[in-house]
Amino acid sequence: MKEDFLHYVWRFKKLNTTNLKTIQGNELVIKNFGLYLGTEGPDFFNAQLYIDGQLWAGTVEMHVNASDWYAHHHEIDAAYDNVILHVVWNNDLSVLRADGTEIPTLVLKEYVSDHVFSAYNQFKNNPQFIFCEDYIENFNSFDWLLWKEKLMIERLEQFTNRIVSELKLTDNNWEESFYRMLLRNFGLNINGGTFYELAQKLPLKIIRKEQSHYTHLEALFLGAANLLEVETEDYYLKTLQKTYAFFKQKYQLQTVNTQPTFYKLRPDNFPTIRLVQFAAFIYNQPFLFDLVKNPESLCTNNHLLGAQVSDYWQSHYNFGKEHAKKKKNISSSFYNLLMINTILPFQYVYHQQLGNDVIEEILQRYQGIPLEKNSTTDMFKRLKTPLTSSLDSQSVLYLKKNYCDLRRCLNCDIGIKLMNR
Repeated sequence: MKEDFLHYVWRFKKLNTTNLKTIQGNELVIKNFGLYLGTEGPDFFNAQLYIDGQLWAGTVEMHVNASDWYAHHHEIDAAYDNVILHVVWNNDLSVLRADGTEIPTLVLKEYVSDHVFSAYNQFKNNPQFIFCEDYIENFNSFDWLLWKEKLMIERLEQFTNRIVSELKLTDNNWEESFYRMLLRNFGLNINGGTFYELAQKLPLKIIRKEQSHYTHLEALFLGAANLLEVETEDYYLKTLQKTYAFFKQKYQLQTVNTQPTFYKLRPDNFPTIRLVQFAAFIYNQPFLFDLVKNPESLCTNNHLLGAQVSDYWQSHYNFGKEHAKKKKNISSSFYNLLMINTILPFQYVYHQQLGNDVIEEILQRYQGIPLEKNSTTDMFKRLKTPLTSSLDSQSVLYLKKNYCDLRRCLNCDIGIKLMNR
């Protein structure tokens, strides 16, 4: 039993509301169940109740056990002073206000049918990929569209929190924050943390000074990442080592604490390749933040997608190990990841803070990016979920992690629809 079941019963009025009585023996009539916001503080706001004919207006708080009131320290939180009804499943303790009076309490299980409770248990105890996979096909495409857009907006708010935190670390420097998070995402999950540290060691103001020299950028990124400490007689390595030694002294640079890993990575994802691609990225896009300030520029230039690494790296993945020449420009799939996880979220936050309502435009841009392919999207497709774009894939990834895996079925539009059936 979790509190979300109590919230579900109250929100959707799944209780017998005739002859309600509080544990104190008072007649209870619900005029307005209140508004569920899912935020901190009491569970339902602006509720209106008649208790023995007297109208009360205020908040409603819910717990599985009445004693949770004290376990959660509500007795010392002023936000709970306006609670007019305590709704519990088990009444194991009397709950008092700060003035010593007892809070009216309703024991919910006395008014919920066995059918509602058994449906809840069946839904929650199904050990499958997701709990509703036997029913999800009945969730129609229009409802899916509305729910995926809601999920995508929640996902963007999650991005917003990360970006705002980064802005605090950079004294509200948008360009520096964007540079750091972009470089981090070049490292993907494996090397993202190390690449982020690299961005801190190599601030954008230094990169700008050397931005017109591609070799200088390679030397800076590879050198500060500890990837030039290689023992091999390689002419290009020697050039980069000398260049980095000069810049290390000039700018008093420090290297990262942990060298990027090559372990279990495909060659195209080696940190050497991702860093020289980032160097090409920066070299081809001298005004980096234009990607955020001027979203239309993404449609008119291919600087990012067409950024090509130097001749040396077209025949190397590591120093001193040559292979047949191969173009290693940023692939369209990797470019899409950058759009999904960095560029579009920054556009959303930046323009929102300027007072521009860009949510529809951002959602349309996500719809214009192809569907991401991974085990989660594959499974949802097997369940006949309509998935065609990155808006869909981002939505179901967020759904799986933040609803399904946490068993928040009764906060999910799908779960609510199925339970209401």
